[in-house]
Amino acid sequence: MATNSNATAPLEPEHLTATVASGEQAEPVIRTIPDKYYGAALKASIGDTAAPKKQEKSSAQDGGAPKKKKGTLMIVGVAVVLLLGIGAGFVYFNKELLFGSTPKAPVAQEPIIPADLPTPPPPEPPPSAPTDLRADAVSYSVVQLTWTETATNESGFRVERREVVGEYRSMTNLPPNSTAYQDSTVSASTTYMYRIIAVNAGGDSPASNEVSVDVPPAPLPPPEPEKLPPAGLDSDSDGLTDLEEALFGTEKLVNDTDHDSFLDGNELFHLYNPSSGSNARIVDSSLVKPVQSPVGWKLFVPTVWQATVDSDGMKAVISTGHGETFEGYLLANPDKKPLMDWYLAEHPGVLSSQVKAFTTKSGLSGIEGIDQLVAYFQWGDMIFVFEYKLNGLPFVNFRMSYEMMKNALYLDAAPVLPRPIETPVAPLETASTTESTIPPTPPVESSGAPSASSSGM
Repeated sequence: MATNSNATAPLEPEHLTATVASGEQAEPVIRTIPDKYYGAALKASIGDTAAPKKQEKSSAQDGGAPKKKKGTLMIVGVAVVLLLGIGAGFVYFNKELLFGSTPKAPVAQEPIIPADLPTPPPPEPPPSAPTDLRADAVSYSVVQLTWTETATNESGFRVERREVVGEYRSMTNLPPNSTAYQDSTVSASTTYMYRIIAVNAGGDSPASNEVSVDVPPAPLPPPEPEKLPPAGLDSDSDGLTDLEEALFGTEKLVNDTDHDSFLDGNELFHLYNPSSGSNARIVDSSLVKPVQSPVGWKLFVPTVWQATVDSDGMKAVISTGHGETFEGYLLANPDKKPLMDWYLAEHPGVLSSQVKAFTTKSGLSGIEGIDQLVAYFQWGDMIFVFEYKLNGLPFVNFRMSYEMMKNALYLDAAPVLPRPIETPVAPLETASTTESTIPPTPPVESSGAPSASSSGM
């Protein structure tokens, strides 16, 4: 028999039903489950159990006696129940994945009311007012404030200030526990009113007592030093006036009389003899003479000048014969103040920058006042003063002579005072010459030949 290669395979039967054709008691009807509700394994097991039934049916038709298969039906039922349970469990546990989540209705909750609410803390009270405010004008540019702190809860203080006309304005804020403040923003010759207020988070304290302070006027500017009159005539411009040339044996029209390459005035400043070479010292020449006091000081002055010393040696006056004079005298310094401090205390308004410090050729340290014609030397608890007085003359005729005498000054280790010193010493009325009482002159140290380029002025 020929076969058709295009023929399709027969379809698998569905809805299989088994019945018993004969017997004393009919078998119960078995209702099948559609294929979509069970798997291939179950279908295979049903197929295996169904085949014998067909065989039984054939046997019955053949006249054989049918046999009951109750065990098989029970197995099928158990399997169906298990499959249904597994499927139901899978669907239950994956219901959100299979069917989506169903939003839950919000559940109303009653508000939770605590049994006892905490009582809020009371607000912080403002601090108490400061007391005993005081204001002092320290200078024309500074006012010092002090007060007493009475509060213990302040977070700070506010300083307020006003002038006589006007309202209070805050100047600055200070930390807690402050009791002083220095106001350096005041103006001279002005009256100010002050008050202090303590503060914290609770507010401001009442104001302290009000104080008034008068700031003094600013001091007058320091006096300008008087301009020195011009120097006397110096025909050869060597630093010595024509009057001084006659004192020291030099030529008026030759600026280097001894031809040693140094100007005559420069040599005299450095205590060299300008009229003699070979580094001859002026104090060893006959051109000058020593003037010595029993107190312990000594000056060298031109020989032709007249020098007088008072009877106790406290003061000397040197006359030039041309109206100008020189004086040497002592002033008291009982507190032994440093020389600059003593000078500034004796000359109010003068600044230290206006005072010149120097060291003499004999090694003494001194200062020169703003007039440039007075030299001061500290000597124990005394001050030795050497002064050039013009006495109203319009020219400075002996400036280099003043420098020579200042550089040659000699002071003992300490003064020998015959009586208490007053400040200033009264001028001399009676005097005696020193020429008959001059002790031997100690040598004056020199530092070698002066520099040709330095005038020493």
